[in-house]
Amino acid sequence: MVRLRGPLRISVRQTTDGLGIHIPPSRQVAPILFIIFWLCGWAVGEYFAIGELASSGFGFPGIFILVWLIPWTLAGAGCVWVILWQLFGTENLYFTAGALVREWRLLFQGRRRVVMASEIMSVKVDGPGGDVAGLGTIKVETTGKSMRIGSGLDHNEAEFVASLIRGQAEAEHERSGT
Repeated sequence: MVRLRGPLRISVRQTTDGLGIHIPPSRQVAPILFIIFWLCGWAVGEYFAIGELASSGFGFPGIFILVWLIPWTLAGAGCVWVILWQLFGTENLYFTAGALVREWRLLFQGRRRVVMASEIMSVKVDGPGGDVAGLGTIKVETTGKSMRIGSGLDHNEAEFVASLIRGQAEAEHERSGT
């Protein structure tokens, strides 16, 4: 059994239909402010690089700038993702009808993945916790593609959620006899 320390950000609800876990992002103010500040400088660098590319044409320096600009832009987009996730993201886990459902939302976009309990092989905490990008700190190994859940959970919260999911999966395995 996992020993809980301190208040939890997550909410857990056990009903006759199953288990529901709501996980808001950690909303870590210092990293968000740092990334916003850093992204301003990043955008200035991109502005000047695009200006240089426009003025120099597509000779060797232009090709170098273009090759540099592509990962630079992708990294900036990744930082925007982290900021948006921290401000507006949410993750919900449901264990109902013999399946684990992971649902995440960011503003008006979302995604859902359903994994049958019979496909779950293991549930373990993978990493130190404190994920700010919404990648997940719990790894659910399945017979198919593995899944990461538990965005922004600290280690204690991740252990608690992993034990809940593991317990639900084991109970479902016993019920079905697999």
